[in-house]
Amino acid sequence: MAAAIPSGYRLCASTNEDHDHPIYCVAFSPAVHQNDDDGSNKSALQCFSTCAGQYIHIYEVHTADNKQEKSLMVRQVYCDVDDEEEFYTCAFGGRGITEGKANNATINQSKAIYIGDNKGKQSKGTKRQRVNDDHCSTIHNLSLRQGPPLLCVAGKRGMIKVIDTVLQSLVMTLLGHGDSVNDLKCNPTNKDLLLSGSKDHSIRLWNLRHGQMIAIFAGHDAHRGEVLGLSWHYSGTKFASSAFDNTIKLWNVSDNSIAEQSEKEGPIQAAIRRSFEMERGDKFKAAIEQTPYFSTDSIHELPGCVDCVQFVGDLILSKSVQNVVVLWKPVVTNEDFATFNTIYPNYINENRKNNDRIKSKVIFLRDFTVDNCDNWFIRFGSPSPYNEILALGNHEGEVKVWELMGNEDDDEDQDYFGDNDGILCKLKTGGSTVRMVAIAGKCLVAVCDDSSVWMFEAIE
Repeated sequence: MAAAIPSGYRLCASTNEDHDHPIYCVAFSPAVHQNDDDGSNKSALQCFSTCAGQYIHIYEVHTADNKQEKSLMVRQVYCDVDDEEEFYTCAFGGRGITEGKANNATINQSKAIYIGDNKGKQSKGTKRQRVNDDHCSTIHNLSLRQGPPLLCVAGKRGMIKVIDTVLQSLVMTLLGHGDSVNDLKCNPTNKDLLLSGSKDHSIRLWNLRHGQMIAIFAGHDAHRGEVLGLSWHYSGTKFASSAFDNTIKLWNVSDNSIAEQSEKEGPIQAAIRRSFEMERGDKFKAAIEQTPYFSTDSIHELPGCVDCVQFVGDLILSKSVQNVVVLWKPVVTNEDFATFNTIYPNYINENRKNNDRIKSKVIFLRDFTVDNCDNWFIRFGSPSPYNEILALGNHEGEVKVWELMGNEDDDEDQDYFGDNDGILCKLKTGGSTVRMVAIAGKCLVAVCDDSSVWMFEAIE
């Protein structure tokens, strides 16, 4: 059941990380634990990760039941041994070990755990850790684990590093992309499935249980620019991608997710199944998908790029560099087409030359405007699966928070998508560019170009 929409947010903690790099990404762990501090006081424990330069920080957020203020504490810091690495994205997925001896001593904010080969050398991954970049590679079943989620990070080097935070060590490196990796997203229904989007114009699907590349989404009908944003549908059967070519594309991983298609298992679906059935030493050939089931370049104006995209149920939120986030609906079903023809009776498709081989029509629903947000790679947050709110920062250090949808209990005569701009509140950070906002439960976290982290708490 969805939580109540907050009336606003208040600042409860902030910190500056001990480096001079922009923090490009923040991601919450899906695992929430309970701490018994003195045998009577139970508090919820959330964790989130940030990545900047060659550094990864993991924070703990304590929320006490007695309504004390949230506290923010650095629990682990990782540093890649490659001085040229710059991490752009992080995500929690898969499963680490339940318990074990850490490879390094307990650390604090000024002491980092190094990941890679040897300090001062470029990180390449060991034989055990490497995954070959050709389509046919050997499966390595590292373990069948039931512990906390693994932490996946990637960036400039194009290598996806997978860290076990219990062992405090790198457990595998996923190789395959030919250029930097801009986004990582784990499947909401199967956390062993990881998507990665790259500057090499491709999207790749990985199995974190084996470290295996399952599928490549690239080619004739795919993106013609570097992939910047990814988002899974809540069902885990399809995903959205956005890129520098100003397009947003929707892809199937389960070919039964569209009603018009047959019940026969498709190549991506078959590859996913085979990736979980393979045993150590078996060979695996990755599937190739060149054609999305939906593609549009009509949401955002040119020149521009679509640097952030997210499913909101069956709707889409997307952002470019024109100071606006757009909420829209892809027209893919017969019911959608009937609605589209009612709204746009005189529509002429002049820009498409594929005769609707790939669906491209859209229904615009709402714009969320924000000033001073014409930089690219500034990413919004809207927590799944309910997506009641939307938060986006700008290059003046401000964060704007909207109520995404109107309350279903509102009067029928009231606009479902809210009145006016639907703004809940405006938040201030230190004045530097806010690169990303993430929301989980009652916490909103913003990360900035000046290496600062700002945590806000929901006001009921």
